[in-house]
Amino acid sequence: MITKQYKIKIKEILGGRYCPKIILHLTKKEIFNAKGEVFSTASIQKIVSGTQPNEEVEIEIINLMDRTKKRQEELQSKMNSK
Repeated sequence: MITKQYKIKIKEILGGRYCPKIILHLTKKEIFNAKGEVFSTASIQKIVSGTQPNEEVEIEIINLMDRTKKRQEELQSKMNSK
């Protein structure tokens, strides 16, 4: 389950409008809700807030954060080298 501290990290790395990014990532990974539909913004907000646990989605959020952070670091490194 996502804690309040981890929610802050999610916002720091993915930005304040994290829901569309997470939904896009989940859709590309073909991860859908119980009805086989794309996750709603409300569902993602509940998962990130820790009120609706979903282990599979939580793992993918962590994966997305790792990828995003690596890209940010690469970009920063390239900017610093010029």
